[in-house]
Amino acid sequence: MTRRIELALISLALATALHVDWHLARPAHHRLSLAWPYHWVATALVFCAAGWWIGRRAYGWRVASLVFVAAVVVAQGIEPVLEVLMYEGRLGYPDEPARWAAFGRAIVAATPAYFGCVWLCGRRPPVATTGATPA
Repeated sequence: MTRRIELALISLALATALHVDWHLARPAHHRLSLAWPYHWVATALVFCAAGWWIGRRAYGWRVASLVFVAAVVVAQGIEPVLEVLMYEGRLGYPDEPARWAAFGRAIVAATPAYFGCVWLCGRRPPVATTGATPA
């Protein structure tokens, strides 16, 4: 698998996690909803796993940031517009404040989990040894 396809799939997985988070969080009177108050935990775990993968593959901070931003743009920019287009037959953006509240909680939990895992799991260059023994 090429590097670009791998990173695109990771971005898509993170965007999917953010979308599923909305289904976990939104009130139960909606179809496909759970009204789970701790929805952000699942999202943070998925973002942490993605951060681990990117850190272990040594892609670096620029790539990690690009994957993160792409996931957020797809999840909160493109997907809601497509949802309105599909269900309501018009081009627009949903005006539910609960969507932004759920997204805010999820992203506040997912951001440090993701970048923390990128940082902690990143490959470090080998430590150069001088061959000298400590006195």
